[in-house]
Amino acid sequence: MKPIDESIIESLDGSDIRLREYISYLLQDIWEIGADPETMLLLIKEHVDISNPRILDLGCGKGAVSIRMAQEIECTVLGIDAVPEFIKEANEYARKFNVYEKCTFEVGDIRDRIKEMSKIDIVILGAIGPVFGNLETSLYTINQSLNTHGYVLLDDGYIEDESDVDYNRCLRKTEFYKQIKDSGFSIIHEEIFARDGITESDTVIFNAINNRADELITKYPDKSDLFRKYIDNQNFENKMLETTIITGTWLLKNYCA
Repeated sequence: MKPIDESIIESLDGSDIRLREYISYLLQDIWEIGADPETMLLLIKEHVDISNPRILDLGCGKGAVSIRMAQEIECTVLGIDAVPEFIKEANEYARKFNVYEKCTFEVGDIRDRIKEMSKIDIVILGAIGPVFGNLETSLYTINQSLNTHGYVLLDDGYIEDESDVDYNRCLRKTEFYKQIKDSGFSIIHEEIFARDGITESDTVIFNAINNRADELITKYPDKSDLFRKYIDNQNFENKMLETTIITGTWLLKNYCA
């Protein structure tokens, strides 16, 4: 198991552990980190018939998905993230949007905390990468905490089988769907994202991160290579998302339930 700080940086498309000290500064202008709250909310409203579900948001970031759900449906939400600065902001947003009584956010290593969870109705796995291992291992691990009628909302992506792009951060399509099946889940619904929407969102996020990186370069010129490398990583990941990776949100349910 990788050290938690290394997993944090990788999940945020970084490659240098030294970024950990600066990651909250770089992302300070972004609330929705990773998964799209509106898509996840829509899938719950249309396909999940559970009264007052218990929701667990793993790697919740600043709580955008959890808070949106708490605004729209009767539920209780626990969000866990290993970045204290993110959790502080999540709690501030919960108060701002008057859902503080429905949402609890706490700092923790989700790889440990998931072992303590049980009887969860919906688990959110929102674009956090292979924190638990590959997709099959991640879903199998999460399944141990679910009720028998429980669901997983998975924000992820794959590369077409015939693609000649060498990119080891995503599974090929056939393997992606195989690992979902082998983990004991069936797909209730999938929502594939249009590339034009991805490009628009990426541009806004990139510009915000780039501006903050420029500020850090001015303040810490001796670390300019560190921040420029992160911007290069963002550029590369955006290009992959906009041209190669098929991204979406999948609503999954244990087919043995």
